[in-house]
Amino acid sequence: MISSKYHTVSIQKKSFKELQDIQKILPIRASLSQTIDWLIQVGQKQINLTKSETNENTTRIHRK
Repeated sequence: MISSKYHTVSIQKKSFKELQDIQKILPIRASLSQTIDWLIQVGQKQINLTKSETNENTTRIHRK
């Protein structure tokens, strides 16, 4: 069976409007799916950065 590359999701109207607002401020023209992909990448980088900082701070506390 071939799996679909895309999925349908339901979001609140307010969230959809916010997504469209983000799409409009991007420096390039992007589809909604490209905007979502970009937001996921940015979010993942932020999460990894936060995890790295947390681990670094925890290591410093334990070394004292």
